[in-house]
Amino acid sequence: MIKNDVPIFPLSSITFPGGYMPLRIFEPRYLDMVKNCVKTNTGFGISLTKIDRNQFYEVGTYCKITDWEQMHDGLLGITVRGKFRYKIIDSNVQSDDLIIARIEQMEEPDYIGIPDELMPYSDFLKNILEQYPKFYHDDAPKYYSESGWVGSRLAEILPMSAKEKQVLLETEDYLVRLYRIKDYIDSKKNI
Repeated sequence: MIKNDVPIFPLSSITFPGGYMPLRIFEPRYLDMVKNCVKTNTGFGISLTKIDRNQFYEVGTYCKITDWEQMHDGLLGITVRGKFRYKIIDSNVQSDDLIIARIEQMEEPDYIGIPDELMPYSDFLKNILEQYPKFYHDDAPKYYSESGWVGSRLAEILPMSAKEKQVLLETEDYLVRLYRIKDYIDSKKNI
């Protein structure tokens, strides 16, 4: 599916479909973007910035606002939830410096369970979320037997570089993604 006129919010961090991300909004172009998204019940894309802050990756996550509040410091706080991965077809910059893009929704595999050998990584995630519920909404459903959900949540919370997370976001096979995360976690055990 193609979506036109989608605002793109380049950030130095990533969220995955099904994930939640808190954001503090202060630039006028993004305040206007949030106001328009709330008014029209639409979302925006989050794309990881490259080393040159004026560039960003073409694959990102389309998000919708789930909550907002005026913060004590006067900034607008919002929480977004990732809906689907996208690839930017083309984009342009408006006069207010907001990036607007035409995006294509990327296909997601159907449900893929977790092989027995990877279940310890699902258990690892469950332990993290039980000890630190701030990493994922308390009342949101959790799918510890689904490889896409487990891999996405681990990728969001593990201390990987943004570029490593981007590679995982672009990985279409959920099991390949989870095996890459397994390799990352296993490599840290030996340090």
